[in-house]
Amino acid sequence: MAGVCIIACGAASPAHAYAQVRVFNIAPGEMRIVLEQWSRQSGRELMYRVEDVRGLRSPGVRASLAPQKALAALLAGSGLVMRVDNSGATAIVRNSAVQRPISDAAPAQVDQPGGITDIVVTARRTEERSQRVPVSITAFNQDNLREKGISTGTDLQNFTPSLSVVGDVARNQETYSIRGMGGNGGPGTGSGPGVVGYFAEVPSSVSGPGNFYDLASLQVLKGPQGTLFGRNTTGGAVLLEPQRPKMNITEGYVDFTFGNFARKSGQGALNIPIVDDVLAVRIAGQFDKRDGYVRDVVTGRDYLNRNNYSLRLGVQFNPTDTFSNYTAVSYADVKEHGGGSILLAVNPNRPYAALLQPYLAAQQARGIRRTALSVPTREVAKNLLILNNTQWQPTDTLTIKNIVSYARSRSTSATDRDSTPLQIADLLGAYPGSYNNNLRTITEELQFRYENGPLRLQFGGFFLDQKTPSDLTFATINPMQSGGILGGGPLLIPPALQPLLGLSGPLAPALSLQPSAHVDGRSKALYAQAQYKVTPELTATAGFRWTWDRFGGDIQSYQAASSYQIFNKLAALGVISNAQAAQIVGLNSDLCVYDAYQAVASGGFPTRHYPNCTTPTFNGKSDGPTWQLGLDWQADPQTLLYAVSRRGYKSGASNPIVSLFLGEAHPLFAVQPEKVTDAEVGLKRDWTLGDVKARTNISAFYTWYSDIQVVQRAAIAGADILTNAQKARVMGLEFEGVVVPAKGVTLSAVYSYNSAKYLAYDTIAIPAIPQALTAAQPSRDLSGTPFSFVPKHKIGVNGRVALPIPASEGEMAVSANWSYQSSQRVTPENQPFDTIAGYSLFNLRLDWNNARGAPIDLSIYGNNIFNKAYRITANPSYNNSGFINSIYGESATYGVQLRYRF
Repeated sequence: MAGVCIIACGAASPAHAYAQVRVFNIAPGEMRIVLEQWSRQSGRELMYRVEDVRGLRSPGVRASLAPQKALAALLAGSGLVMRVDNSGATAIVRNSAVQRPISDAAPAQVDQPGGITDIVVTARRTEERSQRVPVSITAFNQDNLREKGISTGTDLQNFTPSLSVVGDVARNQETYSIRGMGGNGGPGTGSGPGVVGYFAEVPSSVSGPGNFYDLASLQVLKGPQGTLFGRNTTGGAVLLEPQRPKMNITEGYVDFTFGNFARKSGQGALNIPIVDDVLAVRIAGQFDKRDGYVRDVVTGRDYLNRNNYSLRLGVQFNPTDTFSNYTAVSYADVKEHGGGSILLAVNPNRPYAALLQPYLAAQQARGIRRTALSVPTREVAKNLLILNNTQWQPTDTLTIKNIVSYARSRSTSATDRDSTPLQIADLLGAYPGSYNNNLRTITEELQFRYENGPLRLQFGGFFLDQKTPSDLTFATINPMQSGGILGGGPLLIPPALQPLLGLSGPLAPALSLQPSAHVDGRSKALYAQAQYKVTPELTATAGFRWTWDRFGGDIQSYQAASSYQIFNKLAALGVISNAQAAQIVGLNSDLCVYDAYQAVASGGFPTRHYPNCTTPTFNGKSDGPTWQLGLDWQADPQTLLYAVSRRGYKSGASNPIVSLFLGEAHPLFAVQPEKVTDAEVGLKRDWTLGDVKARTNISAFYTWYSDIQVVQRAAIAGADILTNAQKARVMGLEFEGVVVPAKGVTLSAVYSYNSAKYLAYDTIAIPAIPQALTAAQPSRDLSGTPFSFVPKHKIGVNGRVALPIPASEGEMAVSANWSYQSSQRVTPENQPFDTIAGYSLFNLRLDWNNARGAPIDLSIYGNNIFNKAYRITANPSYNNSGFINSIYGESATYGVQLRYRF
């Protein structure tokens, strides 16, 4: 029969022979090859339709099992089932009970002819081959991440077109930006991320360490999302799909890495079947420890180290063929030194210029791998996520999915904002036992998917509720003012008095304490998207969403009484009178900061002291539409063309600091929601030129951007505020290609061009605020300036060459990665070091997989092997606070990696 394959490696056996246990050793691979190996090792005849297995991949099996159970393990997640008649003959057929198997995760990848991998993605909330999805998407599987050394968002940006990771002087506070759109206004003030991260379809944090392990896929979607996704976005989405438990198979791996800077890291997973075809669990975890690559010359403390671990549990329960329930628990713990910022420039026209200049000279002399800070900086975080994904298919055409999650995110960070031993702008972090970020987040999403003939319809609703379950606390040190908090310039102590007052420098520290703060946010949305096949090759897509957002919070702050004892000491030394000391100490000790500002602004006198402070509150709301219109044409099995236009929306926000000094009626208090409209065309194509296989994916886009949310640094009372730029445009091009010119040789490249600039950007003038020590700031025209943290060009080139060794010895290959990104602005304002220079990184790796025929993979790697110095973050405060500093990327690293699979 045409199209049917019969594998006959022995006489047909009676059904009872299937109970006999045999040893199976079948590696993951193409389904057709795997089935042939099963037939040889079991001695059984097997039949299947060629078209049913084409393009599918099996997880393999290495265990002592009855042949029937081994075959079930090989078919897990493929959509195929076996049928055995009374004679023992076995046939592999498509599962007709469901549209696709919901018992297990889909295969992570499909190997196309010629060795080009097509990763299975969930960009449209259902599993599809990436080449069939009309979306600009960059996808990785776990092997890709391993080979490229990707463990954080900062690593990921080097291999992904149009992706930038925006940082600050806290290294793990990564914010994703795609095509120039992203950013995060912070919890409680509204705004939110322009690029949303998802873990197993739940909006979650995907920044920082401890996320990129035991994944089925990592996907970066470009452009506005929202008509299919839980949260609305303007820039795109980053999807982490964990490996889900597999039925009827015990498998797993352990992976250890040892390298320079005393690196010791590991990860592993164990898949355990509990009840055949019904219940399975998967346990995974990782840890990463490494010394820092920047050292404090005074204390010897190493900064930018790694010290984190993560644990993950997945439970898959499939009581019937049409009902699937996946529950996951994920926990991450980070205790790192952070910091390592380097002072780059000092503004000679700012108050502390004379004090900072000697420290700048000392920093320039010692280079970028050593620093001297006044704060033992740290980054501590605990993140817990519990989710449940239930899917039911009551009919062949209808699927109902419900996704609910609970998350708890707690963190504290201490940073030295001036990057010197002086206490000018130091954030000490939270109170002991407390946190300065503590959020409880609950999400609920109900989704319906209807598929019948040429129509696919998906619609649903999304709800997010976020609040602070306990007080957020914070401690900040700034220089003492000569008359206290409401005095004039900084209090400078002469050298002769410094030791008598217990000071190590000329500045007396003033400690500000925040004993209480709360933030909350709520987002609700309804969405729907329809796909209709106008012809078998041409599909039209239309989607719409409306989102409603509310946000708010409250805060308290006061001046610690201990800071003002210096005035009593000055009185005891006879520098000031006892009466003067009593007046200053009595006024400022435990003074309620915001009450004092309000009293002076209204012409009164500060009288409130902690704990009798008022609690200022702030609230806001916004809503807006998201939509999508598109056409895609599958011209032939190797060619997909598409055109799409989308509307994106990001929540509005508010500035609490503005309400305190200027009132909620001031134009700077309310921040308008962002609005984005784009147009994109793309071509995905697989090529066969003789024996040469190739793939080229290309997309071009233009984005109209209005009410862009931007940060104006240290605008009021030394605090940053969020404002709107009026109009901007982003246009660009993205390319991803791979070619296999000969057996064992694979060459790939990625490229992106992004031109992002403001078309109309007039800042709002800020009046002089004496009680906030804020000078008048006139309006400025920043039209024509480029976006921050958006390199115009990004290039990545990879080559992998298989080495000629006997097949019995395994597979050996050497690979090289070169990545480059052009210069990028860090602020629209002109100042020294306002641009991060372009840089390139070069990595090398040697892989020996299935070493000596065993399930062992051994690798030797070197990253940034030329030890390139490059900046990855910036704190561009030259024009306001009077200095600018940065964190630099990792120096050269090398090591060995060993993985055992079972």
